[in-house]
Amino acid sequence: SRIVYYLMNIHVTPRSIYLCRHGESELNLKGRIGGDPGLSPRGREFARSLAQFIRDQNIKDLKVWTSQMKRTIQTAEALGVPYEQWKVLNEIDAGVCEEMTY
Repeated sequence: SRIVYYLMNIHVTPRSIYLCRHGESELNLKGRIGGDPGLSPRGREFARSLAQFIRDQNIKDLKVWTSQMKRTIQTAEALGVPYEQWKVLNEIDAGVCEEMTY
């Protein structure tokens, strides 16, 4: 709710907001829930493609927010721009289902 408040009330000038999910993770390949795995080779390729897309947009003062999960940080690092980690963006713990298959 703090992020929504920030986006809606702090900035009053028009701007674009891009939302993106992290690249494919090693656990995504195994059909497993949660965990904190790194990116798969395909996930790293996605991150490189995303970086090229962002460069092509020529965005001034780009602000990148990411969770504290490895896969999101690896995706953000591929962009080559500063990023900020926000714990509130971490996924909800799956409890006893963590790392189980779907």
